[in-house]
Amino acid sequence: MEKAAHTSFIWSFVGAGGKTTGIFCVAEYLIRQGYKVMVTTTTHMAIPDDPAFIPGDSASDIRERLEKYGYVIAGIPLTERKMKGITWETISLVADAADAILIEADGSARLPFKVPAAHEPVIYPKTSRIFVTEGLTALGKPLNDICHRIELFCEMTGLSKDSLLDETKMAEGVYKGFLVMLEKKYPEASLTVILNQADDKESEDAGEKVKQELLKLWEYEKKHNGTDLNIRILSWRHLRKEREELGWLFN
Repeated sequence: MEKAAHTSFIWSFVGAGGKTTGIFCVAEYLIRQGYKVMVTTTTHMAIPDDPAFIPGDSASDIRERLEKYGYVIAGIPLTERKMKGITWETISLVADAADAILIEADGSARLPFKVPAAHEPVIYPKTSRIFVTEGLTALGKPLNDICHRIELFCEMTGLSKDSLLDETKMAEGVYKGFLVMLEKKYPEASLTVILNQADDKESEDAGEKVKQELLKLWEYEKKHNGTDLNIRILSWRHLRKEREELGWLFN
């Protein structure tokens, strides 16, 4: 797929279980297609060991890096390992210098599954697409071990903290926790659910069960807005390692 003209866009990544890997997988793919790409966050993110990282909040430094190299990772260091995002004002000032801005817009405490609190996720207003990621490695395990915002999820589903997460309840969490809220708050943004960590046939089959349960729930929402739901079962880690074609991103 070749880069199309006038394709500047902003995509946000929320959820758990592989957001950061997904962002960099997508960024590297877009760069191979000739896009100028900026990666940043509206929350916190690990500082990557990458020469494309520009510490600070200087719009001129970010623009210069984009113009010279076509790729920048922008953030304000908090510690040696963590950064917070540049300001929304700075994003606006550099947006016209990038073809694609990819934003990590949620936190998950390094757990593979979550539902959001009232203040989450933190979506940049001009986002045109939101990727909701959940990790399939959470299935079959106690919520205590795999769930961020566990109290909210238990209240939502009636489960206890030592309950095992199954495909039906994962779908319920994605639907009630993310999709209904995102559809109402960001009606102009398209939604894509990523069921990540499908690293073998067993996890792919489990992902398919989650997908079917999620589609059943989405039918109610679809009756009101007519919007189809894009769901992908994949392994960001594998796709990134193999540098695979991601043309479906533009379907």
